[in-house]
Amino acid sequence: MFVSLIIVFREAMEAGLIVGIVLAATQGVPRRGRWVAGGIATGVAGASLVAAFAASLSDAFGGAGQEVFTAAILCFAVLMLSWHILWMSHHARTMAAELRQVGQAVRLGQRSLAALAAVVAVAVMREGAEVVLFLYGIVVASHTGALSLATGGVAGLALAGLVSWLLYRGLVIIPVHRLFSVTNWLIALLAAGMAGQAASVLHGADLLPGWGEHLWDTSALLADDSFAGRSLHALIGYSARPSGIQLAAYIATLLMLALSARAISRPRPLAVAAILAALLLPRLPAHAEDLPTLVFHNHRFEPARIEVPAHVKFRLQVKNTDDTADEFESVDLDREKLVTPGQTTTVFLGPLEPGEYKFYGDFHKDTAQGVIVAK
Repeated sequence: MFVSLIIVFREAMEAGLIVGIVLAATQGVPRRGRWVAGGIATGVAGASLVAAFAASLSDAFGGAGQEVFTAAILCFAVLMLSWHILWMSHHARTMAAELRQVGQAVRLGQRSLAALAAVVAVAVMREGAEVVLFLYGIVVASHTGALSLATGGVAGLALAGLVSWLLYRGLVIIPVHRLFSVTNWLIALLAAGMAGQAASVLHGADLLPGWGEHLWDTSALLADDSFAGRSLHALIGYSARPSGIQLAAYIATLLMLALSARAISRPRPLAVAAILAALLLPRLPAHAEDLPTLVFHNHRFEPARIEVPAHVKFRLQVKNTDDTADEFESVDLDREKLVTPGQTTTVFLGPLEPGEYKFYGDFHKDTAQGVIVAK
């Protein structure tokens, strides 16, 4: 029960925080509940499909299918959020006035709600896919009874809902004439965070340059895997150890949205093209070869210690021989990759400074632990 509670709470909380912002941003708009509910239902259906074809996704694009798919839906969410912000920059003042009159905002809310419903669907699909896979793995292994599993899942979902509701209530007490400005900024930060996450994921798959690894480290103040760290990661894309490409994507998205909202009639296509060209510049990194396959076996890593050359990029093959899904995760390496039963996936890493970098299986942390040593 406790395992399923933690799994469902952690993943649902990240999606729920986004739903809370969406509900606050559409406060007073008729039929917003139907749009949000439709987005959640679409996300649940999409999560089930993603979970069903997780192995196929992982094998695509030379082993980087999970990363490419994740980055694609993050970029789609950024586009939808940007659409909402730019649309609201035209209509916020009108909506604030109309919301004071009953039934006057029906037509004003439709486009904005369609965009945000899509974002809700993406958020639920991202987190829901992992929930489905992990709970399915627990059922297959028969480590937990169905009733206990369901009870823990419902409790985790309820707890995540409470956290999201508290965020929503905190936002809706803001006066109407300021609400749109506050939620627009929150949504802009959410979009920038998603853009940064997409860049980080693609860099992790060796598809984008890093522009510097770990520009700073605030893990001692706020760790990525803490409750507050995960909340800020979901809301604004917080990372305790960001790469240069992640920071660049974050700042570029914020600047683009701020400038576009103020001057929609004067877009800057050349600047956007220059940023995209810089992100896609080719490079020829060195790679470490002939590394052993890292295997999940009996909820442990074999081998638990892997040595790699320092200052070199490399690919680590991770195979899951257990009958439950698990996740290769490392705060030190800033990597997180789901590995379903019987699946072999690729984790792209480096270049690393000399030292030791711990990793673990996210749902068997007590036994599945290991270290990469860069020399």
